Amino acid sequence: MGCGTSFVKYVLFFFNLVVALFGLAVVGIGVAVLLNWTVFKNELEGHITVAPWIFIVIGAVMFVIAFFGCCGAIRESHCMVVTYAVFLLVIIIIQVALGVLLFAYEQSLKDALVKSVDTLFDKSKSDTASQAVFNNIEQQLECCGKYSAADYAFVVPKSCCSKLGVTGKLLGDTCTIADANTTGCSTKVGEIYEKWNKTIAGVAIGVACVEVVGALFALCLANSIRNMDRRYA
Repeated sequence: MGCGTSFVKYVLFFFNLVVALFGLAVVGIGVAVLLNWTVFKNELEGHITVAPWIFIVIGAVMFVIAFFGCCGAIRESHCMVVTYAVFLLVIIIIQVALGVLLFAYEQSLKDALVKSVDTLFDKSKSDTASQAVFNNIEQQLECCGKYSAADYAFVVPKSCCSKLGVTGKLLGDTCTIADANTTGCSTKVGEIYEKWNKTIAGVAIGVACVEVVGALFALCLANSIRNMDRRYA
């Protein structure tokens, strides 16, 4: 194996070793939050309740892919390196597709998100499960109703008072329109989408460009390993 190929081999190994360790750390954080470790729970307080599971899934995917890249490189396994390259190419395709969709269909995606929130609010009036989900959205995003607290008429849920209103304090466990968050959830979701849409799309495409280099390195190493196996077969 030549010097150039050896360089690619060790670059892939150390890079994926770092990614694998980082993936395990992300999984560890997710598990720690699920186990209610105070130090992590306090840090994530106020964020979406599915955050621990998102951490665990992302960390596990990172670890599996990096495992194939790391072990395949150091063991000079053609099969594992090719598997790593295929995983990486699939992720690249998904990221580029996501970025293009976010850029090309910005308004359509925003309208779809807003419509989903509107539909969920309408269902929450007769469905307990939908009501619980919508109340959670109100707490996490600090919003109320579809467009304002007035959507509830006179009975405003406590989830609408996740922060202090114009009166400066809440009376007992009650929540009034005066105390409720002023922004509707449909409006809030639209604002969040507009704020992060281009950033997410740009990051997805930018990371994909870096991953292309990693995939090319992996394919180059796989080809070198195959040629070496044929030479000594």
